[in-house]
Parts: sequence; structure tokens; C-alpha cells
Amino acid sequence: MPPRRHDAVRVGLAALLILAAPLLWGGCATRADGPADLALWRIVDRGCNGAGPHSASATLQCEDRWGYAVLKDRCGATHFLLIPTARRVGVEARALQSPDEPDYFAWAWRERTHTLRAAHARFGVVVPDDDVGMAVNSRYGRSQEQLHIHIDLLAPGLRAVLRALPAPLPADATIEWHGHRYRVDRVANFARSPFRIAARDWGAHTRDERARLTIAVVRDGDRGFLILSDAASWRRLDRGHAEELLAPRKCL
Repeated sequence: MPPRRHDAVRVGLAALLILAAPLLWGGCATRADGPADLALWRIVDRGCNGAGPHSASATLQCEDRWGYAVLKDRCGATHFLLIPTARRVGVEARALQSPDEPDYFAWAWRERTHTLRAAHARFGVVVPDDDVGMAVNSRYGRSQEQLHIHIDLLAPGLRAVLRALPAPLPADATIEWHGHRYRVDRVANFARSPFRIAARDWGAHTRDERARLTIAVVRDGDRGFLILSDAASWRRLDRGHAEELLAPRKCL
């Protein structure tokens, strides 16, 4: 049977949403000091690399030796961002597939202490490492054209879903969250970058293919880490937004 008209309209609208995502989330907006989608890059480049005027901020921590910065996100009391101090447009950057590239997820995990301290100050409880996650959105699920890893508490209910995963983990393991299906890999450490693992799992060999990837990493107790990956797809109404695996947040 031919597709019904409203189904065709639904798919068409989904396609427009995916393709227009850079516009909807600030891709073409401009400010007096440059494009809005380069705001994070300007903060880091000026604050850490000395490229132009910069007002000192207690919310920016530069780790020049390791090539990254940590920035307190203005939205969410426990939400922090790890940002390379080198120009890396996003998940699709070719350099992220090189074994010589700094492992930004490993550094982000080290910097989870910011989230843990903020959670203790906010809620008055000690939050375990297993309740912290890291995420990178796809080209179609982000607002900034500089790689940034979100660090925050996990979304309520996600830990229970992850605990239900079998051990050992089958090669085709997946979880579903908010209607999106994530592939799951269990690794002992960050010896292999999650960027490279996700590209392998999804057969993402080109820049355009990698641009669709979205990745989250969470602690898996004594067994190491779980890498959850998905790919944006207009057919599946999925813009590739692994940040949905982290706690919902409001701007302060």
C-alpha cells in the first residue's frame, strides 16, 4: 500500500527538523563579536590561548598542559563542559579518530569532580561516580561548532536501565531511551577513544557520517565504562542528542 499522506508529511517535517537543526539551535545567529555558534570557542580561545580580549572568569579552568578547558555551563547547577583548546568543530573532526589525539573523554572523566562537588553543595549528599555521565551531541543536536563534552548527573531512571544489561555484554547490546536506541559497548578503560569506538560501530568513515554520531559514557562499577552511541536520522525522528541521557537542566 502507498504511504498515507499524513505519514509522508510527518517524515517530511522530520527531515526538515534534522536539516534545519543548526539554524534552530543557533547555527546562523550572529553577535557583535562573531557567530553565536562559536561562542564557546571564543571563550576558550581568548581565555586559554590569549587570542583577543578576555574578561577573567572563575567559571573557566584552563589546562594548557593537556590541551583542554573546563567551563561551568550557565544552565544546570551541576553541568560542566570540557572543551579542547585546539579548534575541533565537533564529533566529526577527523583528528578525533587519531590515536595521537588527546582522549578528551578520559580528561572529562577526571574533571567529573566539579559535578560531584556541585551536587554535594546543591543536594547535601555524596553522589557516587556511577551517577555521573558524559555526552557529546551530533552535528544536528548541538548549538556550538566547537567540540564540547557535557558532564553532569545521569537522567533519573537511566541507571536502572543500565543495571539491567547482561554481563557479559552481547555484541549487539542496545538500550532504548526516549524512543531512541543506543548501541552499548563495555570497556575496561579509555585505551581506545569512544570517538573511535562509535565510528567503528556505526561504520562512520566519512566526515558527514561521523557528524551524525552522538556518544555518551557512563561508569559501569568495577567493570569499567559503558559507551552508548546513536546516529541522527530524520527517518527515526532522531537528531542525535545523547545529552538526553543526562539530568534535565534549567538556566540559572
